[in-house]
Amino acid sequence: MSRRPAARRVRAAAAAALTAALVGAGALPVTGAAAAVAPQVVVPSTGLEITSPNVKHLGTVPLDGAAVSMKVVKVGQQVRAFVSGAAGLTIYDATNPARPTVLGHLPIYNWENEDIAVSQDGKTAVLTEFQGTVYLHVVDVSNPRLPVLKGTLAPGGAHTVVCADPACGYLYGSEGQTYDIRDRAHPKQVPAERSWGVLTKSRPGHNLHQDAKGVWIADTEPLTVFRQTTDPLHLKVLTRGTITKNSGYQHNNIRTRAARYVPRKAGESLGGPLRPGELLLGNGETNFTGTCDGGSGAFSTWSMAGFDRGAPMKQLSVLRPVSGNYTGGDPAVNGLGCSGHWFAQKDARDGSILVTAAWYEHGTRFLKVNPKTGAIRQVGYFQPVRGAASASYWMPGSDVVWTVDYHSGIDILRFDQAGPVPTTAQIDTSWLSTLAPDPFVDALQALCKAGTGATDAQHEALHATAPADFEKFAPPGVRR
Repeated sequence: MSRRPAARRVRAAAAAALTAALVGAGALPVTGAAAAVAPQVVVPSTGLEITSPNVKHLGTVPLDGAAVSMKVVKVGQQVRAFVSGAAGLTIYDATNPARPTVLGHLPIYNWENEDIAVSQDGKTAVLTEFQGTVYLHVVDVSNPRLPVLKGTLAPGGAHTVVCADPACGYLYGSEGQTYDIRDRAHPKQVPAERSWGVLTKSRPGHNLHQDAKGVWIADTEPLTVFRQTTDPLHLKVLTRGTITKNSGYQHNNIRTRAARYVPRKAGESLGGPLRPGELLLGNGETNFTGTCDGGSGAFSTWSMAGFDRGAPMKQLSVLRPVSGNYTGGDPAVNGLGCSGHWFAQKDARDGSILVTAAWYEHGTRFLKVNPKTGAIRQVGYFQPVRGAASASYWMPGSDVVWTVDYHSGIDILRFDQAGPVPTTAQIDTSWLSTLAPDPFVDALQALCKAGTGATDAQHEALHATAPADFEKFAPPGVRR
């Protein structure tokens, strides 16, 4: 999610500043609560959710609504999910991703921390504030049952941060900042001239991602590809990429099959089918847009062929959300925006790239991408009926997905790779809202739209379809 209008920024900053001050004064808790037992935290599916035939809703974990972001780290034999949301930081044992249990929780003001950072050893987590100006918290999570706030930079922070090295001694911020948090109790921002943004001559962006080969790709405009030469403070730009498909500013990215990348030989053509490590996935964002159009934030693919010899990246294909109407499934009007958001990918059994992606009110979308051409097709969907999906993640070693949602918390899904793929008609319907029509809602919408010009027939239609107790609660202007 990008930044909010100025008035909202002021309110958010004031609340966050007060919280930071209270934490510093010891008035708010700085240690988490350990779970005394391991209760069942998954609420079974209601059966009202909208899913394609190859997707099953296993249940919802409502403890973290509004949930925003997550990182999964394997520590020994245990898989830990670090979920960040408005209620603070919750750590789950997700070794069995269909039946997680709570390990610990840190209650702390936390809006919005859109991409929680966690060190590779699972000992340190970092929370950042939505506007990137108020705070940056460093949390000791080495004991997942009792997370402890170790240090705070306030004012300070970035919209999103990522660990710039395996130990998370340094952080890269989305607006170009670099932070030194080697002393966990005293995080600090390094001088601007040593920041990754200045070193790479990049504009502020939304996120950075490091792939399996150590290559960094920043969601700036244009996109910036760089690598570290010796450490997080010494960088070399490899190439850039300009958005050409009207997909909105790029929100996040993943370079697929990077570990298998082999550079093309000197003088070899960059044409032909893409090879492992040459395909980049990205999601654009156009949040706070009420309806979808040709400029809505789209999922896109890029060619990175020859990036390591300076060849610019090229945008290949896009897939956009669409608006619907209230006689069908996807919303006619979007609250958080007609837009893609955070996604994850893995290799599918048929050789394609399998993507799970969060699309706000459009729910979770499953996509397959041709690794040689970048062509995109939708192969599944899940809509919780009431929700706004923030981010979706494949759980390690499984076809189970966790989607964190601003409304419901965590929805747990299973994608059946061998299951029936929805038809084109089913997919079209899923974008166009699949709930049964409600005559009363339709009549009320018509009346509101007509305003003072509403006819007697429109008033009668409203009362004819109204619930039994409508007259008790209706405003005077619409009572009989």
